[in-house]
Amino acid sequence: TPPAAPLTKDGFSRLDEGMRGTSPSSEIPIASSTINQPAAAPYRAPVPQPRERIKSVISLEETLGTNWLNKVGVIILVIGVALFLIYELKELGPGGKVFVGYAVGLAMLGPGIFFERRERWRILARAGMGGGWALLYFTTYAMNHVPAARVLESESFDLALLLIVAAAMVAHTLRYNSQVVTGLAFLLAFTTINISHGAVTSLISGAILAVALAVVVGRRRWFQLEVVAILAVFLNHYYWLRPIIEPMGSHHRVFPELTASTALLISYWLIFRFSYIFRRIELPLEENISTVAALLNTFLFHYVINYQSARPELAFWFLLGVGSVEMVLGQLPVTRRRRTAFLILTTIGATLLVAAFGVRYSGERLSVLWLMEAEALFLAGVFTREIHFRRLGMLAQLLVAGQIVFVDSRHLFDLRDLKAIDFSDPRLGLICTIAALILFVNAHWVPRKWPDLIETGFEKTCFRFQSYLAGMVAVVGIWAVCTEPWLAVGWTAFALLLAIVGRELKIEDLSVQGICCALLGFFRVVFTNFAVVEVSHFSLRAVSTISIVIVLLYLCSRWMGFSEAVRGLGLPEAFTWVASFLMALLMWYQLWPTSVALGWALLGLILFQLGWERASTSLRLQAYVLFTASFLRVFFVNFNAEDSSGQLSPRLYTTVPLALLFYYVYWRVDDRQTKFLETDAKIKAANIHCYLGTATLAAVMRFELDPDWIAAAWSALICLFALIAWRYGRRIFLHQGLLLAVAVFFRTVLHNFYERSYFPPPSLWYGRFMTVGTTIVLLFLALLVGFRLKLPLAEGQSVNRGRVSKIFASLNRRPEQSFFFVTFILLTLFLYLEMRAHGMTTVAWGAEAVAIFLFAIAVKERSFRLSAVGLLLVCVAKIVFVDVWGLAPRDRYLTFIILGAALLSVSFLYTRYREVLRGYL
Repeated sequence: TPPAAPLTKDGFSRLDEGMRGTSPSSEIPIASSTINQPAAAPYRAPVPQPRERIKSVISLEETLGTNWLNKVGVIILVIGVALFLIYELKELGPGGKVFVGYAVGLAMLGPGIFFERRERWRILARAGMGGGWALLYFTTYAMNHVPAARVLESESFDLALLLIVAAAMVAHTLRYNSQVVTGLAFLLAFTTINISHGAVTSLISGAILAVALAVVVGRRRWFQLEVVAILAVFLNHYYWLRPIIEPMGSHHRVFPELTASTALLISYWLIFRFSYIFRRIELPLEENISTVAALLNTFLFHYVINYQSARPELAFWFLLGVGSVEMVLGQLPVTRRRRTAFLILTTIGATLLVAAFGVRYSGERLSVLWLMEAEALFLAGVFTREIHFRRLGMLAQLLVAGQIVFVDSRHLFDLRDLKAIDFSDPRLGLICTIAALILFVNAHWVPRKWPDLIETGFEKTCFRFQSYLAGMVAVVGIWAVCTEPWLAVGWTAFALLLAIVGRELKIEDLSVQGICCALLGFFRVVFTNFAVVEVSHFSLRAVSTISIVIVLLYLCSRWMGFSEAVRGLGLPEAFTWVASFLMALLMWYQLWPTSVALGWALLGLILFQLGWERASTSLRLQAYVLFTASFLRVFFVNFNAEDSSGQLSPRLYTTVPLALLFYYVYWRVDDRQTKFLETDAKIKAANIHCYLGTATLAAVMRFELDPDWIAAAWSALICLFALIAWRYGRRIFLHQGLLLAVAVFFRTVLHNFYERSYFPPPSLWYGRFMTVGTTIVLLFLALLVGFRLKLPLAEGQSVNRGRVSKIFASLNRRPEQSFFFVTFILLTLFLYLEMRAHGMTTVAWGAEAVAIFLFAIAVKERSFRLSAVGLLLVCVAKIVFVDVWGLAPRDRYLTFIILGAALLSVSFLYTRYREVLRGYL
């Protein structure tokens, strides 16, 4: 059917109309070929019928009965005949036993040859032929090697007969091109030889069988048969060795057949090895089976020969020789034509060569030899462009690194742990240095020299891993050479070296290793070097090493971070943070308690200047943190320091410089609105440091001046800030002045008014009249400057603002209001306390009200006038409810006269300046 058109929105609506019974013209057309066409039924697996299941069971039964049972039966029959010839025919002479063996063998071989031509009996016949040839081979072997059947005294003649029988067996069985028949014949031949368990010369027959089998395998490519043959040969030899080796126990002694046994094992190995090399492979499955045979040959050969070893001192030469042969065989042209064979033999040879040195040598000598071997393999892979050599070299280098890190360094670790003394090992350090240099060159110089050498992504990863391996070895070398507390310096210096080289050569892996080494140095200096400083307070070695580490970390930040990944993580800046932290920690331990804050501030100033010159936000942020820490410290330590009589107070010379420093930072950051100060502006660094400076300066006044004059000193500071805000337009000082005005108010009320009412001042100079009077005068001067700082009401300034925001906006716009009311309330309280004793409070308040009213008219401030009027009303209420009942007659009328005059004066002023006052409303 043709493909249906896609259903659009209109199509869906037409379909909906058709379903509701609309006109046929609106229906979706359907292809005529699809009408009355049955739908395709889903696929269902055929269910086996009972008849088919019966046939499957019968087939399985037939396979077992006709194929496998006859093979098992032949094997059992041959073994039984062999045992019969050895143990049961004792009454027959050797000739009779040989005759019986040949007769039974021929009796199995002849019918097998006859019936093999018929299809029905072919499987059984081939099994009989295999058993017959095996029995003939064993009987020929028994003619000399089995005492009960010995008819030949010449072993050489018997071996010649064995060769003839083996050749005839091979030639005959190959005619049928049946791997089963040939394999069964060889298997039974090996089994019958194993049963006899004769002298070592009896194993020569096994070697003959191995040669014959190797020829068959190579000619017919029956590689599965070779696996069985390898198992049979080596297990046969092992079974022969057990009765000799086991009685000796764990202490092997040389036995007479050792040389011959070793020669036979080597011959087995070489036979199957050359069979593996000289063969023709056509299918991947054949190569896989051949690989299994090659590995099995290697493992069984080394296992059995190690089982019979009597002189362990020769193991080095043996492994070296066998490994060299395997390596040479792997490089033959016939081997290199097969990639898998080359890989297998080369790997086996390299492994045996590495193991050879591990058997004879140990410690640092072994590390050097393995390093040489690993580098030889690696360079061979580089110059021959053979990836497998390079991989073997990298694996050997991994072994070398493990030997150095986990074995060679163990004795030094034990010495340091047991003796609690910082021993060093320059020899190990030299070996680590050489190994690290070689690995670094391999990892970075070789890929740059031959960029087309790396073939796969995995190999590229291996080259990178070499670099990290080199870094780990170098770290161990530094640990071996450097003693405490210089180990942290060594690791950090190595981190700087890696950072410099990584930046110059654009190698990111070196930078990453530099970061790791710097972390090692940091943790080492924190947990070791600072521990020494904490115990001894001052140790020249510890302090010097910590200082060197700090300098190295600052230098690392200069060279670290050429790549986007490293810069994106902010690691260069992290180095400066770590170095600054260590420097601040060192100051904490080494400086006097009152000098720590100043030391932190000076360090912050240096970082601030560097951050300013280099436009480094990180350095400036570190400076800000140090400034904040020094500010907090002065309140916990410096202001609690004790004074020394006759000497300058430490509170003064350690905190005043901090205040000046904070103002300097404010001036620098607020003075230039450049681009690199965006972060500083976001965190309001300028304003914060300006407030820190003011808080420090106010705190110094609090702790250094006489308690009675603190409020006056703060008032003077308010005047100064008001002048600065007016002269230079920096309203932040006005805001600080407003905050200080609140502090002045509470300080005056709580100390000068309240506390001095219980504890009189020592002299007139510290009295309330001098101190509070000075405070009020200074606040009044700030009030006069505050008129210059008034701001016009901007359009829409109060729209969409909260109540709190409106209050602060109003205080900022009209600062004179705050200064006035603080001054007005303090003056009112001051007159109340000073005149109360003389009964002149109401008179003084009335005079104050008139003066304020006149001042309000002069400055045109309605709130001031209302305050004066309110104070006059308080005076009236006070006269009515208090003074008239408690004053003496004279004081009473004087109060009335003065208050009346004040009220009339205010009334006159209102009448006189009515039109003017209306303009103020």
